[in-house]
Parts: sequence; C-alpha cells; structure tokens
Amino acid sequence: MGTVLDALAWKFLEKLGQLIEDEVVMTLSVKRGIESLKKNLEFFNAVREDAEALAMEDPGIDSWWTNMRDVMFDVDDIVDLFMVHSQKLLLPPRPVCCNQPLFSSFAKFSFDHRIAKRINNINEKFEEIKMNKEMFGLERTNRQQVQITIVDRSQTSPVDELEVVGEDIRRAVDDMVKMIVSNYNDSRSTVFGIQGMGGIGKTTLAQKIYNEQRIREKFQVHIWLCISRSYTETSLLKQVIRMAGGICDQLETKTELLPLLVDTIRGKSVFLVLEDVWKSDVWIDLLRSPFERGLNSRILVTSRNLDVLVEMHATYTHRVNKMNDYDGLELLMKMSLGPYEQRREFSGVGYEIVKKCDGLPLAIKVVAGVLSTKKTRAKWESIRDSKWSIHGLPKELGGPLYLSYSNLPPEIKQCFLWCALLPSNFGIHCDAVAYWWVAEGFVTKMHGYSIHEVAEEYYHELIRMNLLQPKLEFVDKWMSTMHDLLRSLGQFLTKDHSLFMNMENSKALPNLRHLVISNDVKEIPAIEELKCLRSLLIFNNKNFKTINKDIFRELKHIRVLVLTGTSIQVIPESVGNLLLLRLLDLSYTKIEKLPESIGNLTSLEYLSLHCCRHLDSLPASLMRLSNISFLELEQTGIDHVPKGIAKFQKLYNLKGVFESASGFRLDELQCLPNIQRLRVVKLEKATPGSALVLRNSLHLRELWLRCTMGANTHDKTHYQMNEIERIQQVYDMLSPSSSLIYIFFEGFPGVRFPDWLCSEPECKMPYLGHVPQRVHFMFRASTSRCADAVVSIGSELLGKGISSATHITIFPKLKLLHIIDMRNLESWSLNTRNLCGKSEQLVLMPCLKRLFLNGCPKLRALPEDLHRIANLRRIHIEGAHTLQEIDNLPSVSWLKVKNNSCLRRISNLCNLQDLFAQDCPALDQAENLISLKRLYMIDCQNAKQFRICLLEDQQLAVDVVTVGADGRDIFPDETLYN
Repeated sequence: MGTVLDALAWKFLEKLGQLIEDEVVMTLSVKRGIESLKKNLEFFNAVREDAEALAMEDPGIDSWWTNMRDVMFDVDDIVDLFMVHSQKLLLPPRPVCCNQPLFSSFAKFSFDHRIAKRINNINEKFEEIKMNKEMFGLERTNRQQVQITIVDRSQTSPVDELEVVGEDIRRAVDDMVKMIVSNYNDSRSTVFGIQGMGGIGKTTLAQKIYNEQRIREKFQVHIWLCISRSYTETSLLKQVIRMAGGICDQLETKTELLPLLVDTIRGKSVFLVLEDVWKSDVWIDLLRSPFERGLNSRILVTSRNLDVLVEMHATYTHRVNKMNDYDGLELLMKMSLGPYEQRREFSGVGYEIVKKCDGLPLAIKVVAGVLSTKKTRAKWESIRDSKWSIHGLPKELGGPLYLSYSNLPPEIKQCFLWCALLPSNFGIHCDAVAYWWVAEGFVTKMHGYSIHEVAEEYYHELIRMNLLQPKLEFVDKWMSTMHDLLRSLGQFLTKDHSLFMNMENSKALPNLRHLVISNDVKEIPAIEELKCLRSLLIFNNKNFKTINKDIFRELKHIRVLVLTGTSIQVIPESVGNLLLLRLLDLSYTKIEKLPESIGNLTSLEYLSLHCCRHLDSLPASLMRLSNISFLELEQTGIDHVPKGIAKFQKLYNLKGVFESASGFRLDELQCLPNIQRLRVVKLEKATPGSALVLRNSLHLRELWLRCTMGANTHDKTHYQMNEIERIQQVYDMLSPSSSLIYIFFEGFPGVRFPDWLCSEPECKMPYLGHVPQRVHFMFRASTSRCADAVVSIGSELLGKGISSATHITIFPKLKLLHIIDMRNLESWSLNTRNLCGKSEQLVLMPCLKRLFLNGCPKLRALPEDLHRIANLRRIHIEGAHTLQEIDNLPSVSWLKVKNNSCLRRISNLCNLQDLFAQDCPALDQAENLISLKRLYMIDCQNAKQFRICLLEDQQLAVDVVTVGADGRDIFPDETLYN
C-alpha cells in the first residue's frame, strides 16, 4: 500500500539523477546543493509504507506528514524550474545586440544564486524533518510497483447491463413502474421518490425504472438530470430543453429559457428523473411550473434526505434498504471473478468480506475491484484481515471505500485524488484526464508505449476498480463519473493542499496546491495570493470575466490552467511567466487573441482553443513551443494557421488544422513521427501535392478528414466539378498507414473514393479492404452542384485484382461502419463473386458488428452479399426513402428502422429479437421473424397488418404500438442492447 509521496520521491530522485549527470549542471554553482538534495530525498525511502494512514491517526505524525508533503512539492518546483532554465542554456543563441552576452552572464549568475538559495532552504527543512524520524520505524518492504497491462480496447467487450442482483430490487422496479403508469391519463404532474443513504443503490434502481419498457411505451419524452449541489438554473434549464428535443444554444437567461421549455414539452407526456436532489427548490422554484403545464408528467426523484421528498409532495417514496448478505455475495462474486473461474473456494471468505461491507452495494463493488486482482484464497483472506478502518476518517468514508483507495498503486492513487477534485457528476473524459495527469507528472513511462497510452490505462484501471463509473451511453467507457462518496473520500484525503471551491466551501489555504472553482462561485478569490498553486481549474463559471494583468507573475509554479467555458476575453501578457505551465485549456471562452508572450511557455504540452469563436488568429510565437503534444484549433474563428507545425516533433494529437495561403501546408504532416490522432478540416482549401503525407505515420490511430459543411448536416456546401476533382486529389495525398483504427469522412463532396481506399494489392499502400487494424469507418458526404456525392459503391471499395489470391479476408478487423448523408447514393454492392472465383475462399468483414446507414434517400437496396457477414448483429437504417425491403440477414438480432417512407417488408431475419420501427408508413409485411421477442412500432400506420404477419403462436415479451412521438425516440436505452 504505497503512499502518494512514495511515488513523488522516486520521481524526484530520477529527475535529480538526470540533473547531476547533465553537462550544464557541471558548470553551475548549484551542483553541490542538488547532490545534497538527492541524498536528503533518499531518506524518504526509510519511511514506512503505512505512514499516510498513521498520519491520519496521530496529530504529531500528521504535522510531520504535512511538512514532508510541502517540502516534496517544493522539491518538484525547484527541480522543474531548474530543468526549464537548463534547457534554455542549451538552445542556440538568437541574433542579439553587442550588450546581450554580458547581460546573459549576469542573468545566469543571478538565476544560479536564486536557485542555490532555494535549494539550501529545502535542505534545511529536510534536516529538521529528519530529526523527527524516530516517529517511524525504519523497516519497510519493497516499493509497490505499478502493474499495468496495456489492453487493446477495440478487443474488449461493451458495457454490460446494469449490475442488478437480488429479488428486492426487481420487485421494487416492478412495483414503482406499475404505480407510475397506472395513473398515466391523469394530467397532473406527480412526484415519486427513492430515498436512502449514499451508496445504497438509489441510482441503480432509478436507472432500471428509467429503462423499463413500460415507461418507454407510455411516455414520449424521457429526461435524466443529475442535480449537483452547485447547479446553476440556466445550465440546468438548457440541459432539460436539449433532452426534451429543443434547441437553446443562443439563449442565456432564465427568463428566455423557461418559456422555451414550456413550448418544448407542450402536449407531450414526460418522464423526468431528478437524481441526487439535496434541496427541494430545484423542483418547487424552477421546474414544477413548466412541467405542470405539460400534457402529463411523472417525476422520479432520488435523495438521501426524506424531508426533501416530503417538501416536493411525493405521492409515494420507496426507501432503499441495505442489501442482504446472500445478494451481496452474489454481487461480489459477479464483479470480482470471471464467468469461468471457480467460485466455490472463495465463497466462504467472500461471505465474511460482504459482512464487513454492511449491505452497501457501492462498498461491495469497490472491494470487488480490489479482489479482482487477487486470484488465491490466501490473498482474499489477506484483504479480509487487513485494516479497514482508520481513526480520523468520517464513518461513511472508512471501511471498504478507504480499503479500495489504500490498495491502489501510488501513481494511480494520485489520479484518483485528482478526479475527486472535479465537480459533482462531472463527465470525466479519458482523453482529457490523461493529459491532466501527464501534465501533473503522475504518469510513469513504460517501454514500448507513449506516456499518453499509459495514462489511458490508469483511467481504465480506476474503472476496473469500480472507483470510476462508466457512463452507459459511451460503449467504449471513455466517459465516466465518480460517486459522491468516493469523491468525498478523495477531497477529505487532500483537504490540506487541494480544494474544490463552491458557495459552501470558499476558504483557500495559503499553501494550496490544487484549486477547482465551481460554477456557482460568484466572487473569484484573489488567486494571485496562492503562490504555491500547481493547478487551477475553472469550469463554466460565467462570473469569471477578467484576469488581473499581473496575476501570472505570482503563480510561478502552476502546471495546469483550465478556464473552459468562462467569460474571459483577454489573456494578459503575464501568462508568459508561467514557465512550468504544461496544460492550457481555453476552450469555449470568448478570448479574441493570444498574447505574443505565449511563445515563452517552453514547457507547454497541451493547448486547447476548441470553440473559441472570437479568436481569429494565432501569434507567430506559438510556433516556438517545441514540446507541444496536443493542439486543438477546431471551431474557432481562425482563418490562418502559421507555418511551422512540422517543428512540433512531439505532437500526439492535432485537431482542426487546415492549409492557409502563406501558412501551414499538408506536407508538414509527414514530419510528425509521433502523431496518433489527427483531424484535418477545410480540405476544400488545400492544394494537391504528389507526396503521400501520412504514409510513414506509423502510430496514427484516428483520422478525421473534413470539408466545410453548413451549421448542420442538412445545410450542405456546394462545389463545382473542377473543385471536386481538386479536393479528391487532396484526399488522395492523405493516404494513411496500416496502424489506423478509426477513420471518419465528413463533408466529402467527391464522386469517387480516394485512390488509397481502392488501390491495387501490389501497390505499397494498403487499400481499405485489407488494412488489418481498421475497426471503425464513418462516412458523411457533402454535396456538389453537379454531382451530389457518390451515386454507387461497388467492389472498388474492397480492392481490386485479388481473384488469384486464396483465403482473402476483406476488412479483417472492421467493427463499426457508418454511412451518413450520401444523398445521391443509389446502389451499394459488395460484389464478392466478381472478386474471387471461388466465393467460399473469401471472408467478408468477419468482425463487423454494427452498421449505421443514415441520410441516403435514394438507396434502392442493401448489398446482396450482406448476409455473408457472420457477426453482423445490429443495423440502424434511417432516412432511406427508396428502400423497400430488408431481407435475408440471418445473423442480425437487433434492427432499428426510422423515417423510411417506402419500406414495406422485413423478412428472413431468423435471429432477430428486437425490432424498433418508427415513422415507416408503408411497413406492413413480415416473414420468418421467428425469434422476435420485442417489437416497438411508433407512428407506423400499418402496424396492425405487420403484426398479423407474425406467427399466430409467436409470443412477444414486449409488443408496443403507439402514435404521437413526433419524431422522438421512445425506445429503451439502446446501450442495453450492445
């Protein structure tokens, strides 16, 4: 059970070792101080691994621990400052006037003196701390190493259905659903409640009710709202309107939003879930009035506080009881052991562990996360007998919750504590936190993997340990949240040096290292007084409008600065003083320009300007930032990208780059050896070239290629035929390497696919059909004046000239295929018989599981050979108005057809279990749907005739026929069918 400081100590020792060996250090007066610092830091190796826990129990040790932590942070600051200045000394000199060298010598002497003084101060503090080392025994086990296995996420299974165990919850779901739907015709809004302590399963119960077929059948609009303690009325109203199908992007005030909400739900039946309500005013003062004006609405509220539900006049409240030990054991086994592992030998000790979890499902899940790495009974017994409770922790945070934290490797402990500082119900995106953790220095390098890939594995490890909860709508688990109890645990453990500031907790300590400011804080504190601050994050706080021009002269140690969604318009020049800044996120702000001083941020690795619509240019100094690994320029007002991106040799993720007349050129991409994710936009402005600019990008995993489209997918941009040919030549030069996993075409105006999608096999470039790693292909077309995108897709997509080969596999790892907005596509043929003389020797898309076809109104038929794809399970067809029949797809088990005006017949889908049909007025024929279990037909005029076509004795578990959805889905959550 290594401590967080354990991880820091080893990291700093490695840094100091590098500094001592550096040639620059040999010439500096600070070398002796650095060597002493390294010796003093090695003292920390004698500290017991349970020092963190002892500090919580003993005030004296806690004081020692606090001093030690502060000194460790000081070490990190001084080492990083020194390394930054050392790198500057290695840079080639710029042209200067005759006085510059003398000035530089004086500046260097002054810096050496300041550094030496700070190092001496730190060494003196270390000596004081070492005097108190008798508080700790010197014996210590070997440091726990992080055991992380890099997993191919494309091979993992999708998110399972909710982990539901026991008859109690099944009975509660059935009882509450019956009550909710029984008075459906009552036009009043009615409130139902679920009450229970934190971690007892209120959300799980609410989710099961929300996704129940009977609820989906009765209500046209379904809304799920997580109510954070620091919610703002305008942001909450916007979320409600969007989930009800409205558009409110241009509205900013409560006065504007309330009438729009009333209009959006008028005449509709609504099922609304308010999750985790702490105060009744969210309903009484804000939402009750608009929902009482609707046709009818049922509101399901979860809360820890029974008084809240009483104040909301809940008609019925279900109190969630603790899980019994039998069900708890079933849940523990289900989440800690694989489906084929022997459970009998673990059941006895497992039962004893469940008893210690006191009937809380959350506690059982997090302990199961710990046990999932323990594969012997002895190790389970070791967990059972370990110390579960620590004096000083609030009761609700101790026991299983603390046990799960204490068993984390030190590096991942830091990542967990970081996530706990984020706002309640915050959507934690893997890509974002991975960069935050890298910027903070939490991530340990692994041979053969980029540091960002290792950080992503830390994220997935927290999910595996059940310390992060993946959001069901993201089947790849790339978005998650943290339970409030776990969040409270993390904030308690970091309360002396980190703060999530809101209306109730606004006192900042002078030695604060991490500060996150909630969107409900009306007065931003004097941040410049927090001179030790390492990270500052402000999310969506519209009250944050200006930055003191001198603020960044004081925050010299800051590494992470996130100001996303704030109202700032100007970034002061003093930002150039943040020499240690590694991550700067200005997305969704109103900034109009970046200061030239940004070129001084030599440590900067991450810069996001996403949706900075008022930003119309980039400073030339930006191109000096050679350490940049992430640069995002999408949806800005920028019309010119400076030349020089080829200098960014560490670029890992580049979004929104485009050619401009005297600036960036596509051929610069061939100079980026580490690029893994790339989004190129405005390709209609690019100039064709002869070089294949991505041919040697051997690490490229994700590629987005986009021509400009209108405000939405139905607002197309038109191109002349000569423009189309030029654009197609541009796409031809963007031929990717075989490492690609995801490829997306948006706004493609061509009449033929790029050559690299259909090149001959003897060509050195892999054609799409044979790229071994491609698992997701999405195509969204634009339109042209003379040719509205592609008219036909034939065997050229699969590659040509392969008839002499044997055992050919086409798209060997393609899993998802999206074809969107190909408005003139009339025919699509896989045509495998022409590709291979003996068709049984050809394997077509063996891994394809899902096909999404949307916005192809002229498509007459699906490919004849689609039935040969053995693993195709899910098909979604929408807006195919010429398509009349879906036939002969024996592997498909899930089919959704929506807004297909001529579709008449669905036949010979012998394994189809779930059929969702909406707005298909001609659909009236069915044949050989013998496995159908659930049928939803929404606004289909001939639904009765279709139902008659099914077998007379065919029993359906769900049979829903209804009208009045007005284009909105009222089906169960689709993620449950993945």
